[in-house]
Amino acid sequence: MMKTRKIENRLALLGALIVLIGVTWAAGSAFAAEPSEMKSASKVARVVTDETILGARKAITEAAEEAAKALEAETRFDLDNQIAGLTTTLMAGRR
Repeated sequence: MMKTRKIENRLALLGALIVLIGVTWAAGSAFAAEPSEMKSASKVARVVTDETILGARKAITEAAEEAAKALEAETRFDLDNQIAGLTTTLMAGRR
């Protein structure tokens, strides 16, 4: 039971990370695409656009890292509760 739950938790974390990487990649591709109007934009507009893209990529990366940390903390909490429950059950069984 415990081994199955541990595998499920790790698969959930892996799945969440894959989704976050996919979203980051898709957003990067969307920001990197240049519409035809962009070709005639001035250099100032291009610099501003590049800065915006870099800011968005940084924000996406930070959000992905925070989501991974939150998922890890939640998984650890869940596992700790499961271990505490098993310990309590084992101690009650010994009495």
